[in-house]
Amino acid sequence: MKGIHIKHISLLFLVFFVTLTAFSQTTNFYRTSEKEQKKEKKKKSHHVKIPKSTEISILNAQSRPDRPGGSPVPPVLQSRRIYLSEGKTGIDISHYQGRINWEEVARDPQVTFVIMKATESSDFVDNTYQYNIREARRHGLKVGSYHFYRAHVDPELQFRNMMRNIDPRQQDILPVIDVELTNGVSHDLFVNRLERLCDMVTKAYGAHPIIYTGKNFFAKYFNNLRWRHYKFWIAAYTSKQPELAGGQDYIMWQFTDKSRVQGIRGGVDMSRFVFGHTIDDILYRR
Repeated sequence: MKGIHIKHISLLFLVFFVTLTAFSQTTNFYRTSEKEQKKEKKKKSHHVKIPKSTEISILNAQSRPDRPGGSPVPPVLQSRRIYLSEGKTGIDISHYQGRINWEEVARDPQVTFVIMKATESSDFVDNTYQYNIREARRHGLKVGSYHFYRAHVDPELQFRNMMRNIDPRQQDILPVIDVELTNGVSHDLFVNRLERLCDMVTKAYGAHPIIYTGKNFFAKYFNNLRWRHYKFWIAAYTSKQPELAGGQDYIMWQFTDKSRVQGIRGGVDMSRFVFGHTIDDILYRR
């Protein structure tokens, strides 16, 4: 009986030891799992990309600089510097909008001016330009034209393309130079060629052209005294009015490229005047 009792006690101790060891390993496993889960969550949290506001740049405008996209919702007015009143918005268009019914557009109260693509580089002409400017003027809209600047192309050849196709007598608004891409040239070459093009346009029109660009491009290429006489039109599809480097003033803000306008299918670029500016500030005075 005594031998049997000792065996039973030994067996009980063995079972207890095995159970204790298993419990300890299980607890450690769950603790380790919790630590690993926390580490994994921490890793994932570091890789979450916060969406940035859309702006014209060499990254999002390589293939179709005047492309559709962006948000159709008008911006929330978060800045007191935006002075809104009736007749302070307008559109810019190109062949991407297709055939436009200008009679309908002219009835839309949002549209008080239209700036349309005319030329690009040394030889490209928008195939809807002549129709658009003729019909828009016929229906009483204030019109202007823009040239898309290509930094790798001789500025004199670009100027000739502009003057062959953009008739100053048809313009109500100052000419616009659309500046969005570097085309791989150096900073100095980019600026020098653009300055030469703008000088030629200034002499031909008797006034500086308007420069259309993005906030980042402005900070990199235009935030200095050599551009202080120019009027800027800034594209930024955000809910808040963009601020330029140095608190620089500008005339217009293109806040969306998905606005809906009578007579045009699909999204349309829409801009508004800011800092108290009005259409009088961009009119071409012969």
